[in-house]
Amino acid sequence: MCLLKVEHVQKYYGNGGNITKALNDISFDMKEGEFVAIMGASGSGKTTLLKLIMGELHPTDGVMERADFTSVYLDQEYSLVRNERSVLQQAEAFNHRHLPEHEVKTILNRYLFPRDVWNKPCGKLSGGEKMSLSFCCLMIADNTPDMFILDEPTNNLDIESIEIITATIRDYAGTVIAISHDREFLKDTGIEREILLE
Repeated sequence: MCLLKVEHVQKYYGNGGNITKALNDISFDMKEGEFVAIMGASGSGKTTLLKLIMGELHPTDGVMERADFTSVYLDQEYSLVRNERSVLQQAEAFNHRHLPEHEVKTILNRYLFPRDVWNKPCGKLSGGEKMSLSFCCLMIADNTPDMFILDEPTNNLDIESIEIITATIRDYAGTVIAISHDREFLKDTGIEREILLE
């Protein structure tokens, strides 16, 4: 099934004489189950493209057809994680399946959050720890989306965390779109295609 059809899409910001071109004449399609990397230099419009894919923005020109799919966006601000919660409270907030507490704690351990950090405020976690905790929460929720959208997921992660997240993505049955400059991560997760933004 085709999830996305993008034809000659352009995106501008501003109006009158003060227009910034964020995306210029992008065309591609994406099928269900594909693993795709979006590549390009800083300022080439990668994050703008992700927001178009999620429906948060609309193209200035061109056609973007989206199938009805659910997605989870893991951004560089780790907005899934609430700083005022403890690590355990954050995990429990995603326990929609009402797992017993010991199962939630087992999953936390698997994502490198042992007992001595369960009461630590999320605001005191590093960026890498927040990314790991985001994935952990999604596994606890087991509300697997049709598409994972990842914006530089390995930034600030240690090797052990990268290995856990790589394995999680590799075993995922849906569609993955990733912005990443980490070539090894892209190869290890099974990325099949690259979309290059000039």
